[in-house]
Order: sequence, then structure tokens, then C-alpha cells
Amino acid sequence: MKNVLLTIFVVMALIFISGCMSFELEGDGLKTPKSAHGSETVHGSLYGFEWSSREIEKSSNNIGLLRVEYHTNILYILASTCSLGLYVPQTVEWWCQAPPLDDDDGPILKPSK
Repeated sequence: MKNVLLTIFVVMALIFISGCMSFELEGDGLKTPKSAHGSETVHGSLYGFEWSSREIEKSSNNIGLLRVEYHTNILYILASTCSLGLYVPQTVEWWCQAPPLDDDDGPILKPSK
């Protein structure tokens, strides 16, 4: 009986540990408080179709993306498992590059040689 409980505990611990995933892509650029930021939950499938699609929008500063993060949690993994991969939610966060610094913001600091 002790081995069965230990096995159940180990399996549950592995499920909870693997259920929280974060993946990020980051580019070169400036991230400042002026950087545009957004977050959205996207709904897709492991089989290639999307439950909800969104329009592609351009960044308001027309520079581009700086960083993108994908998050899942244990409830998302549970929903994906129970639906056999037909429904897979993920949270996506993104940051846009900041506009170039103005010359009036002060001196540009450079490392000494």
C-alpha cells in the first residue's frame, strides 16, 4: 500500500511540475516603460486548427516586436488532456520595441575604454 501511494504522489508531482511552462523569444532593442505591452489567451488545437483567430495588427510605433512569452498552467494542460488535444489554450504576452531615445533626454552613457 505504501508503494502505491508513493507512486501516485510521484506521478501527480510530475504532472504538476510539467504543467507550468513558459517559453520566451527576445530580440535586440530597447524595453522601456514607453514600450507597448499586451496579453491575450489564444485557443488552438494540437491538430493544427484554431478555435479563435485574431486580426494581425501592426505595432503602433511601426518598429516591431521585442519580446514574446508563451505561458501555460496546470488548468490549461488539464483542458488539453481531457479534450485529447482538440482544445489547447495558451497565454501570449508581447512587448513592442520602444521608440528611439530623444536627444533631449540627457547624455548618452557609453562604457569607458
